[in-house]
Amino acid sequence: MAVPFGAMAADVVTVTARAAYYAPLTMTPFQARQEAIQRAQLDAISRRFGSSLSQTSISMQAEGINARDDFYAIGQSDVKGEWVETIGDTIWKVTPGDHETLYEVTLKGRIREIPSNRIDVDSRILFNGTDRDHNRLRGGSFNRGDYMYIYFTAPVDGYLAIYLGDDDPAMTMQCLLPYDGSGQGSFRVEAGKEYKLFSRDDAPAELRPYVRRIKMNCRKSVDINQIYVIFSPRPFTKAADSRSRRGEGARMADGTEVDLMPREADFASFQRWLGKARRNDPDMQVIKTVVTVSAP
Repeated sequence: MAVPFGAMAADVVTVTARAAYYAPLTMTPFQARQEAIQRAQLDAISRRFGSSLSQTSISMQAEGINARDDFYAIGQSDVKGEWVETIGDTIWKVTPGDHETLYEVTLKGRIREIPSNRIDVDSRILFNGTDRDHNRLRGGSFNRGDYMYIYFTAPVDGYLAIYLGDDDPAMTMQCLLPYDGSGQGSFRVEAGKEYKLFSRDDAPAELRPYVRRIKMNCRKSVDINQIYVIFSPRPFTKAADSRSRRGEGARMADGTEVDLMPREADFASFQRWLGKARRNDPDMQVIKTVVTVSAP
């Protein structure tokens, strides 16, 4: 007998998470805070639901950007729960030192156990091409001027949205998918179909006019971006957004006006939308990847 989605939905529980992280001086404050938050969340989840994360994996020291990405990947794949949303204020105590800075964080959030029957999706960030194996991003690093594509497939029909957290003071969330001008609240995917997103040649004919390549850029020597791939077998509608204040509009052949920059939402509004969406949809998955963009 088929089991409907969400039939074994886990309860959402509220926890307080704490962590202390000694960040090397080579880390930016943003990197260090993200690392401390990640460690606090993983610790709270593993204490509540358990974890298959070994002591060897936990002790991987995140001295560099690539090592930190590896730690994230291991932690997110092996803990038995997920952080649904942060609630309230995040409390920080930062103590500078001669060789490192101590970041102590306390935050409250809602977590839930990952169901054993969760849908297994395949999502891969690609650079400068759409071959899912040859062009797979290594070490979470782009160079300025590289093009980003995303390969995605799922075993069931569903809905997809993709956001990029920009490395600006406001951490603006850029909506990359659904495509601007398509009139879609989320991107419809078919079971078993392979998607090579942001490639006009691989897009359906009706969406081809709206597809634009994603060219990675940076303002500093190294920018840190966050990619959110959001999938659910249930219909959902993306966060409320607006045209970018940094871009200029362009008019398509059918008269539709689109922005040359992706539509965007402010970080706080996006997080409120995502938290509510995840609370209401136990089958929603959020695949978050930290990537860097470096000036050659």
